[in-house]
Amino acid sequence: MANKQKVYEANFSLRDKAAVLVGCTAQEISNFVERELKAFSISREQLGVLHYLDTATTDKMTVNDLRKTLIDDSPNVSRMLNKMVDKGLVCKERQADDQRVVYISLTEKGRRLHHQADQRITGHNLKLSENDCKTLIELLMKM
Repeated sequence: MANKQKVYEANFSLRDKAAVLVGCTAQEISNFVERELKAFSISREQLGVLHYLDTATTDKMTVNDLRKTLIDDSPNVSRMLNKMVDKGLVCKERQADDQRVVYISLTEKGRRLHHQADQRITGHNLKLSENDCKTLIELLMKM
């Protein structure tokens, strides 16, 4: 964990302090999420897939549509989805008239895991008041 107090006290410009502190905080949150997700045996990327499928307006989507929403390259997405199929979190189904088109859908196990993981990681490490959260959101939207 970075010593944010040292950054705060350093002889940097306010913009530099703000940028460094945002980066430090982002890394702390990332580390927290990674630690918490170990209990579910999933990665942040896999949680992202579960979230996207769970909140989608359709019951299934093509792998290509899913790929467009993720920040990852094609081979990694396929491997990740195969691991999720093996864990029973998602199902893959080929389109009957075009075998190149593969649909992904969320299983009930995947939906439950998504909700459990979200409850475990969402907002629990933010020690801010409601007003502070609102101010933070407004500031972050300016970036």
